[in-house]
Amino acid sequence: MMNQTLGIGIDDFREIRTEGYYYIDKSLMIRDFLAYRNKVSLITRPRRFGKTLNMTTLREFFDITKDSKTIFEGLAIMDTEHGSQLNTRPVIYLTLKNCSGTTMGEMCISLAKALRSEYLRYESIFSDIVDQASNDYFAFYQIYDMLKEVKEKEDTTAEAKSYKIDITLLKSGLTELIKSVSVFYKQNPLVLIDEYDQPLIKAHDMGFREKFSKGVYGSFLGDALKGNDYLGRALLTGIQRVAKESIFSEVNNFVVYTVVDEIYAPYFGLTERETTQALKDNGFEHTEEIRNYYNGYIFGGVKVYNPWSILKYMLKKKLKPYWINSSTNTLIRELVSNTEADFSEEFEELIRDGKVEVYVNLEAAFMELEAPETLWGLLVNSGYLTIAEDLGCEEYILEFPNQEVKREFRWLVALYTKVGENRNCC
Repeated sequence: MMNQTLGIGIDDFREIRTEGYYYIDKSLMIRDFLAYRNKVSLITRPRRFGKTLNMTTLREFFDITKDSKTIFEGLAIMDTEHGSQLNTRPVIYLTLKNCSGTTMGEMCISLAKALRSEYLRYESIFSDIVDQASNDYFAFYQIYDMLKEVKEKEDTTAEAKSYKIDITLLKSGLTELIKSVSVFYKQNPLVLIDEYDQPLIKAHDMGFREKFSKGVYGSFLGDALKGNDYLGRALLTGIQRVAKESIFSEVNNFVVYTVVDEIYAPYFGLTERETTQALKDNGFEHTEEIRNYYNGYIFGGVKVYNPWSILKYMLKKKLKPYWINSSTNTLIRELVSNTEADFSEEFEELIRDGKVEVYVNLEAAFMELEAPETLWGLLVNSGYLTIAEDLGCEEYILEFPNQEVKREFRWLVALYTKVGENRNCC
């Protein structure tokens, strides 16, 4: 008998807590975030492993404009010395997971829409208090007016198609928001950006990644996150670090926490103890079949279950595949279709033996380096493979994490086989 409703697909911390959805306490991530005082951090994890939920937890905990006492009541972070920091600093939160477009213009408008919600929120706070003409807020209100224009253009399809956003204002949008918030509160804000790499993935799919990155996105992030005296700290999440993109030539002060790092390891995915408790709380026995099907991801030495699959299993009561990282399938197909001979041999070994010893690049973008180690890195970062053993010097033993992924991997095996047939024909 379920004690609480399962919040399938709900990744907003406040909604989960206020609506009484089942919640597994990951609030001690806040303690670790405070302990590791990096100026700009990036955490890379597969889709549906709790990135957005953790980011909204941080937002609700720190945001000075909110009252979060009730929703944090009884959670582990409140039993630490850090509980006193509840709602004590300004926060800027952007989620870019829905940022997309079939053209450069559409992508810029989508990015503007993602930024707009925070401008609207802070404009309502600034209203009747600040002087719009002052040097501190003049640029903020210029951009605010532009973002309101984007909202108006949504109403008419014909206008929306012909509308062109002011790229110069968009590029400075995040930087100016950070400055204005800092000046208003006399405290540099915490900036949280969820799924930062989604716009680049979509731009790559549509064939204008380099233009978008160098023309817009590099400045949008780079100016805001590097050498910005008004920035407190920043935390980003995504699938993979985009290492050689212009945004990272601009922003080279990132500290990246990948799946091999111990820091933050327990907070993404469900540990054995958490999974056992969740199943018990909802009337299920934790069986070996469940372990074989959904366990096996290893993050920083911690073995974890896929949380999406566990929740879906408890809802559907059937042992079957529920997770597939469809958002990166296009990229994987593209890379497999252009594999080198070295990768082909190693891939055949993986299919044959269920594991393979290879060099893996976890910090280079799948869009930048056409090399086997980059593709292996994408397969690990996106959740299709996991690291069974770290051999040192970026050499690892990789394997399928569990039966769920192994079954869903069949489409890639079929693609690879087709590619091999085409090669043989040539």
